[in-house]
Amino acid sequence: MVKKMFAVSGVSLAMFFAFWGVFLGTKSSIFFTLGIVAMTICYHFTIRLVIGGLFDYFLKNDVNYKREWFSERGFEKKLYKTLSVKKWKYYLPAADEDLFSLEKRTPVQVIKAGCQAEIVHECCAAAGLFSMFLAIPFGYFWVFFATSVAAALSDFLFVAIQRFNRPRLLKFIERKSAIKS
Repeated sequence: MVKKMFAVSGVSLAMFFAFWGVFLGTKSSIFFTLGIVAMTICYHFTIRLVIGGLFDYFLKNDVNYKREWFSERGFEKKLYKTLSVKKWKYYLPAADEDLFSLEKRTPVQVIKAGCQAEIVHECCAAAGLFSMFLAIPFGYFWVFFATSVAAALSDFLFVAIQRFNRPRLLKFIERKSAIKS
């Protein structure tokens, strides 16, 4: 998945420069608009790669999952049931499927990786919303607004998956340890 993200980031950057070059030569507003769209796509993919890479470098999927931030809130069960997270969570990709495989990792390792993924996607959502400020120098507020909100919402889908899965994994660990006792 990460390779595909790098590819989209690189292609969108190349398209930005191509559209910008054509715009400078023709002054046709369609190429300016297409350049803005390509730049926005490049930003959203690149910022996710940078944020994910930084968290991988510093946390190495070793997050303290017992912190209050990661505990289940009272409204979450009902929210995730209303959103039908259980039905669609398998359709979204993971950057590294092996990190979330109970066949290749212990439940605690999966939980820690999930906590890190949650933090990454929360930061990416904030960074995605921040891109609205790019409308100040470039204009086209609605393009930046729409892509920012869409990017943030897509990140919150991944946060919902992690927060949906964590209590189930914790119960699995409790049952497993109760059997051993």
